[in-house]
Amino acid sequence: MGKKVGSWNSAIEAGRSSDGLDMEIKLSKVIKRELRARGQSINFVAEATRIPVSTLHNWSQGALPNGKNLHLVNVLADYFKMSLSALLFNKSDKNIESTILFTSMFVDEKRRYRMIIEKLGEDE
Repeated sequence: MGKKVGSWNSAIEAGRSSDGLDMEIKLSKVIKRELRARGQSINFVAEATRIPVSTLHNWSQGALPNGKNLHLVNVLADYFKMSLSALLFNKSDKNIESTILFTSMFVDEKRRYRMIIEKLGEDE
């Protein structure tokens, strides 16, 4: 079983999102599953992602990301080619109904940006 979110904010602190959905952190379970499925070790993933071995080990043992290493969660999600929802909560984004309302691309100082506004589900 995963851990409830620690101290990211008061809405999630109780283990629930602001919309009332259960937000049990399952990072440890997902990391272990992905390592097994890929036949990789924590050391291998640490070297490939530049995430400290100790951080990955702690997460795989149930520790939650904190303010110092929270940015590394996205690095790990990118490495595993999954969304943050899938990595943190073991939830697939495929079950969320969505509608893209607006898409635009623009260039600023030779950098390209894409902006997407997407409606996710319906309010009750």
